[in-house]
Amino acid sequence: MKNEFVSYNQAIQLRLLGIDEICFTHYWGEQFLNENIGGWMKNSNTQYIMAPLKQQVFRWFREKHNILGSIYSNASGYLFEWHDSIGGTHRGWSEYEGPNDGGCWDSYEEAESACIDKLIELIKNK
Repeated sequence: MKNEFVSYNQAIQLRLLGIDEICFTHYWGEQFLNENIGGWMKNSNTQYIMAPLKQQVFRWFREKHNILGSIYSNASGYLFEWHDSIGGTHRGWSEYEGPNDGGCWDSYEEAESACIDKLIELIKNK
């Protein structure tokens, strides 16, 4: 189930970008806690770093920043691309930057995480 949530480093970066989604779980330091404390939480408590679901993060990028991230596969593995969520204008793709011999990621989840990293980078550099 942990693979459904963003990593600790992603959670920190997303918090700095202003994401404030209600989450099922959180990090205490770098430790992933697989239980919520008295219900769903938001980033109001500085002791915890909220761990949003990856699907929440992709929705947040679509709704807040008009960026749609997509994961797809080819014969070598998985890649990602991003485009405007309104109008669908293609903005970029992972260009075979992945770690395997074909320049892709071996699992969907690895490509998904790399895509989130790229979307974070794009917003930070705006």
